[in-house]
Parts: sequence; structure tokens; C-alpha cells
Amino acid sequence: MSTIVGQLLTSPAASPSSVQERAAPVVSVAIPTRNSGRVIGRCLESLRRQTYPHLEVLVVDGSSRDGTCRVAAAYGATVVPCPGGLLAARYQGVLRARGQYVLMLDSDQVLEPTAVERAVALMEEGHDMLVLEERSLPPRNWLQRLFAAHRRLVHRYLDERALDPFRGTVLPRFFRRDLLLRAFERVPPDLLPRVVHHDHAIIYLECWRLSRRVGYLPRAVYHQEPASLREAWQRNFRYGRSLAVFAADNPYAGLARRRDGYIWPRRLSREDIALALQSALLLTLLKAAQGAGLLWERARR
Repeated sequence: MSTIVGQLLTSPAASPSSVQERAAPVVSVAIPTRNSGRVIGRCLESLRRQTYPHLEVLVVDGSSRDGTCRVAAAYGATVVPCPGGLLAARYQGVLRARGQYVLMLDSDQVLEPTAVERAVALMEEGHDMLVLEERSLPPRNWLQRLFAAHRRLVHRYLDERALDPFRGTVLPRFFRRDLLLRAFERVPPDLLPRVVHHDHAIIYLECWRLSRRVGYLPRAVYHQEPASLREAWQRNFRYGRSLAVFAADNPYAGLARRRDGYIWPRRLSREDIALALQSALLLTLLKAAQGAGLLWERARR
């Protein structure tokens, strides 16, 4: 086991008081949105309740037609228009960020109140990026129960394989801004507006090539899962349409191909079997929607 992964597995739930002894750095929270009115309010409310006060909130919006921007403005967030894909939105968030650290949050995610404070404390120990433990909010229907089981399984075991950019099960969300800027310099500019799915994986791959100082923060993020199968299908159909960009000449074609496979933790205990079956059912549904989207996009061309 590498030194960094060993540190990851033994990292404590960082003490917030350790940050207070030094000048507190600003954390920029960059949230890409597109018609996120159903979920963005709860996400921003969780930021308002953070115990860490030095936050900058950027909502990078992809031409929403619902009340997303209005809700964001009401919470005091800076709204940054960005009509491109998710990768372009992530890039704009990093460019506009003023903080030393950047948290790449999604609009359907809710932060535990001490998450940012604990993350900063861990980063001050020398990490360049952090994986945040992600779980689901209490499920209200069968689909949300599948998501909850999948997230429990994914974050159950963390080792070197889990952190592998190609075949891993987790992705960091909390980064040093200077690392992200250097990582984006490695991404071909023409891909920025075209990539929707696997945007996060591309960013992590380029960061991984620059640094492997990865930490882990437990009890950090909770997902507002899709309210219906229709919502999940529409989102993943859109993701599938965007997969057409990963043609053979795309430098990330191999990354997309490998991450589109079924990624399982290396170990499965007996009590994990039920989680694994639910995870497999969920992934089958999501991959079916993505496959349909890809076929539809290819037919249009």
C-alpha cells in the first residue's frame, strides 16, 4: 500500500480547531446547474449552515429555464452563465474562484454542517485533494433505495484500486485551486464545451497525473436522489447523448470506456451481497438510459 493511500485510510475526522490557529483560507464552492430548481435550495441552505464562515459560492448555470438562478441569487451566490457542457462549467467555476481551495459540489448535494471546516483542516495537513464520503438522504421510494445502497457500497472500502482514475469507485471533490488550474491546462480546449458525462473523471485524471496526495473526509455529502425514474432516465439519457464526443481520437476515450463498465469494490463481504444486487440493478437502469441517449445522438448524425 502506498504512503498516500495509507494516510487516506488512517486520516482522522480532522479537528476544526486546528484551522482556527492560522489565518483561515477562503473556500470557493463551485456548483454547476441546469434547471436545478427542485434541489438547489437545499444545497445552498447546507452551505449557509456551514460552521466554516470563509466561503465563496459560485453557481455556474447552463441556461436554466426554471427558478434556479433566482434561488441562487436569493442565497447570495454569484451566478456565472455558462452555456457549455459540465466540463466547461467546472472550468468556469475554477477560473472565477478566489479561494485557495475549491469544492466541486453538485446542485443535488447537501453538505454536513462541519464538512468544509473539517476539509480545510485536512488540507492544511498537506493533502492536495480530498474524497468526501457520499451517502443518500433517507430514501422515499424504491429508486432512491437503490441509490442509497449503491453509495453505501461504493464508499465501504477504500484502497489504491478505489482511487484509480480509470477503474476506481470514488472521485475527489475538494481541491487546491492551483492544482485544478494546472490540471485544466492539460485538457484540450475544444473538449471543454462538449463534455457532459465523465467531466469529473477527466478532472481527477489530470490532477492524479500531477499529484497523488489524496485524503478522505468521512460523513461529508448527502445526495438528494432523483424523485422518479423519469427524472433519472432523462438525466442519464442526456449523459448518454454526450458520450458521442468520446470517439477514438479523443484523448479520454479510454477513460470513458473503462468507467462505463461496472465498477465494483475489490472485496465483497456476505452482508454486502444485498447492496451489490441493488447497485447492479441501479447501474443497469442508468446504463440503459445512457445507451439509449448515445444511440439517439448517433442516429441524428
